Amino acid sequence: MVSYDVEEHGDRLVITLDPGEPVGLEDLADSFASLARMYERHYRSNDEAAPKLFVTRLETGSVIAEIAPYGIMMGGIALMDGGLIVTDFANRVWRGISYFSGERNEVQKLEPPTKQDAADLKEFMKPLTGKTGARLGVKHARYEKTDGDKRTVVEYNFDEAEINKASINMEQAIALPAPKAEPEPTESGIRSEVMLFLEQANRGPGKEKGRTGDRGRIPEVSDKVLPVYFRQSIQDLKERMMQGEENPLNLVFVVDVHVQRIDGEPKGYTVVEIHESNQRDDE
Repeated sequence: MVSYDVEEHGDRLVITLDPGEPVGLEDLADSFASLARMYERHYRSNDEAAPKLFVTRLETGSVIAEIAPYGIMMGGIALMDGGLIVTDFANRVWRGISYFSGERNEVQKLEPPTKQDAADLKEFMKPLTGKTGARLGVKHARYEKTDGDKRTVVEYNFDEAEINKASINMEQAIALPAPKAEPEPTESGIRSEVMLFLEQANRGPGKEKGRTGDRGRIPEVSDKVLPVYFRQSIQDLKERMMQGEENPLNLVFVVDVHVQRIDGEPKGYTVVEIHESNQRDDE
């Protein structure tokens, strides 16, 4: 028989879902299931299953769940040494939500979540989305073995506005088409990590279509200087190019672009992602 005795010490992920109104049981189950999917995706070791997440305590009022990683061992379960796991997972959840809810200058410092993570985080927040006064808390807590007291290691909180903004931006990110496979030279499609030399740029916002004053050259595609457009996203791609003290015309940008072609000839570029920039070394 499997024993489920829970030790009263160790690290816990404490999730507070406060929608300000009753939550449907199915919605709550889906919310925590999405969190479990995201956890399992990132915490496998050498293709082995990640330690299972168990709810060790539920509190009334808001939905407050304490979650800890346990391993199945010797016919029972054992609390894993989960300090690093809980710290990293709490931080991963915070970074994912913050990427979609934060201010643009803050977002640029964070690694973009994958579409899978964005979809799971959106499902995780679903019981709170659109609810007046909703609040989400993600906390790494530690129970001390000596006296059982709980102390907070780190805590992140999101309010109603941040939850709703994140949900909207996640939906937009999930809806963006996945990059296509590397196309043949005569086809239109996404070219990944190519060098873009801006030869002309104005200070206005980047355009996705129409007349544009932004022009550039991608030697891997063509030696011609062609119109440059920017895919609209939660991050202003052109602003990322223009920010900073360095003149963008003195830089080379490593980008993903959609090559627009007519009768096989490249006629323009649409920047879909910016990876890095470096000082130009024109001959």
